[in-house]
This record gives sequence, structure tokens and C-alpha cells, in this order.
Amino acid sequence: MSRTRLSFASFALASLLAFASCTQRGVVEPFQTGAATLVIRADLSGTAVATVVVEATAPDIATALVFNIPIVNRVASGTITVPAGSSRTITLRAYDAGGVQTHSGSVTVNVQAGTNPTISVVLTPLTGGLPITVTLGNLTVTVTPPSGSLGLAGNSLGLPGTVQLTAVIKDWNGNPVTGVATWATRDPGVALVDASGLVTAAGAGTTTISAAFEGATGTATVTVTH
Repeated sequence: MSRTRLSFASFALASLLAFASCTQRGVVEPFQTGAATLVIRADLSGTAVATVVVEATAPDIATALVFNIPIVNRVASGTITVPAGSSRTITLRAYDAGGVQTHSGSVTVNVQAGTNPTISVVLTPLTGGLPITVTLGNLTVTVTPPSGSLGLAGNSLGLPGTVQLTAVIKDWNGNPVTGVATWATRDPGVALVDASGLVTAAGAGTTTISAAFEGATGTATVTVTH
């Protein structure tokens, strides 16, 4: 064998041994690399939350990733980008307008580049108050209109007895997703909702109407008066 062929063979063998050694030590292969953009959404109705902070950590993430989630109409909604891999701890903290922490919660998940299932994380109140359910995944469900006022038959304000709600499902990039949401009411004594999103007044009070699709949930607040 010529010296040139011997050198090439030695180099190839050394490269193979190095690759095998790295694999045995748990080094991530190229096909496992990448990142995922996840949608964070939480209904903050009934709370004093003014700021939501999300922190992503993992053994192979040298510096914690920190995100602030925008709040519009008492709904926190935004995206975070996390490197793909196992044992990603997502910690969420909520603060009031004075900067005092009101809620906290965390979950440890495996994140893959591309599609990830939607999961729920419950933020526990630190000093009383309502817990907050946060959804984390690749989809969002937005209910329109986000609020409505209904009246019982013969109400003095002339309010309608029904309102049609619509659920818009989108992926993390804002592209529409085809699907049918499942509707539910938190308090059927106040308002009922059918499979199409039509809400009907049942009794005086305020309730939440929700639309869910593959773990992602959107909500609307409905108030019924006499």
C-alpha cells in the first residue's frame, strides 16, 4: 500500500473512532440540533398581573434564556425560542404593577425542532388569589369577540340574548390552521354554548367561554344582565 493510501486510511479510522467516542459521551448528533418556537398564552382575567416573565434553562444551556410576554386585554400571548433537546425547564413568573411577584410555576419538557405538543402549566398564586393556566406549544386559539354582554328576555337594556363567537386557530408563525375547536362554558347557569360557538344567556352573572384545539385554548368573557 502506498504511503498516501496509508495516510488516508489512518485519517478515516481516526475520524470514525472520534465520532464513536463523542456519541458514547452523549454529544448531540447534527440531526438533533435546531430550535423550536413555542407560543405562550395565559388568560389573566381576575388577577392583578401586569408582567409575565418566562425563563428557559437546561444543563446544556450556558445562560438562562429570559423572555417577557406581552399582555393585551388581560391575555398574555407571545413566543419564545428554545434550543431543541431534552430536560428543558420552563419557569414562569407573574408580577403585579408594583413589581411584586404574584404567581409562579414551572415544567420540564423535551423540545424538538418543529412541532411540539401543547401542554398546560398552572401558575400558583403566592399570596392567595386565582391560579393561572398557561398553555405552551405550537398553536394558539383566539376567540372573537373577546368579551360580550347579553341580556335575559325582557331586559331593560335591550341586550341580545345570544352572541356568536368565533375561534381562530394559528401556528406559532401566525399562519391559519384548519381545525374545529371544542367549545365549553365555565358556568352553564350564566350562559350556554353550542358546538358552533353560539352563546345563549341563561342567568345573570359573568362566565368564561372557552374554545380548545389540540391542547391550546382561547377564551372570551360573557356578562349576562336582567
